[in-house]
Amino acid sequence: MREFLERLAARRRFGVRPGLEAMRALCGALGNPERGLAAIHVAGTNGKGSVSAICEAALRTMGLPVGRYTSPHLVRVNERFLLNGREASDDELAGALDEVEAAAARAGLEPTFFEALTACAFVLFRRAGIRLAVLEVGMGGRWDATNVLEAPLVSVITHIALDHCDILGDTLEAIAAEKAGIIKPGRPTVVGAMDPRARAVIARRAAELGAPFHDAAQEIRVAVSRRTLHGQTLACASPACDYPAALTRLAGSYQAENAATALCALERLGEQGLPVPPKAFAEGLRTVSWPGRCQLIAADPPTFLDGGHNPDALRALREALKSMHVRRRVALVCGFCADKAVEAALKEIAPLVSAAWAVPLANPRGLPPEALADALRRVGVPTVIAATTVAEGLEAATAWAQENQGTALACGSLFLVGEVLALGEGVEGPDPSEGFRAR
Repeated sequence: MREFLERLAARRRFGVRPGLEAMRALCGALGNPERGLAAIHVAGTNGKGSVSAICEAALRTMGLPVGRYTSPHLVRVNERFLLNGREASDDELAGALDEVEAAAARAGLEPTFFEALTACAFVLFRRAGIRLAVLEVGMGGRWDATNVLEAPLVSVITHIALDHCDILGDTLEAIAAEKAGIIKPGRPTVVGAMDPRARAVIARRAAELGAPFHDAAQEIRVAVSRRTLHGQTLACASPACDYPAALTRLAGSYQAENAATALCALERLGEQGLPVPPKAFAEGLRTVSWPGRCQLIAADPPTFLDGGHNPDALRALREALKSMHVRRRVALVCGFCADKAVEAALKEIAPLVSAAWAVPLANPRGLPPEALADALRRVGVPTVIAATTVAEGLEAATAWAQENQGTALACGSLFLVGEVLALGEGVEGPDPSEGFRAR
């Protein structure tokens, strides 16, 4: 695995390039494995990973061979590639990369990090005999390597917020236009709940391409009958069907919105000859796992882990915690990348926080703890400490929560989420030299 990671990391030197010409050429050199896929293609700022996970779980419940490609990973790069419910093995990943690099050499190509990863996913699916897949966009949509798909079963765009503004644009309309780049002529498009300005951009693009447009917030009803720290019971209904209630481990009130988006996308498959039975969707909700999203990682004291790192995500997290009656005495452990809107994000969670520990990230883009601590003080957190390690901050925060009958919360960068999960598993966290960011 170390050799695989080193070979991938070396591709960072090719940077990020706009356009799909190189990716299309690479796929051509591989025999166009992406054309053998019937795929659900998912873009968005927040929620796209959860929607992808729900869709994959429901399809797998039907007994269908299904693959899933998501990014970034939290602890192991293997997490990005799911083959019939299991992570790709080290040997499978190495073999796929061998094939990708050999094809690139024959064609005189030098794929970027994310192009190579995406091509590996296509190769892995072909080798496993998988023709049905859920593909999550890495960033944006229009120029993302996954957008070589020519005719997805359905294009899905989840909640849109301001993030990656230096690349995607600094308005909701500009970001929505980039996400709308995954819409294909005549193929159905599903959107989740979002700001009307973003929705209008996507609806307009769908109309231009003759793509049937479906708004999950309007078409799907979701009732929450029970919500605890461990999850919630969701009952979904559409004009076509009432679905059985299901207890899902996806905690957080915002997951109801994601469930609605996933169901709206899955119903589009039925229109194309692949109906998803109501019991399969309910079982998918019951069995789905998507770590690091309002995840309860310890019960005493209650300790949550969440990868929210932009203002919109932290606002949703705050409301999710309040819906579970977490309203004060939160001990926060946080780490952010310096290129994020850190202070604006912290303002959203600060009303719940009594004490905070700013921690470093094992990534060169990480904001130093001292600078993060200053930002925490500026947004009004009463007690702030700059910790030297994630483990130190987490231990201190949980001790504070225990002593004060409060709740511990670790949130911020997904790199932080990976480090916290790695502490619990006793394995290495993300590569500290480059972090395997989703590009």
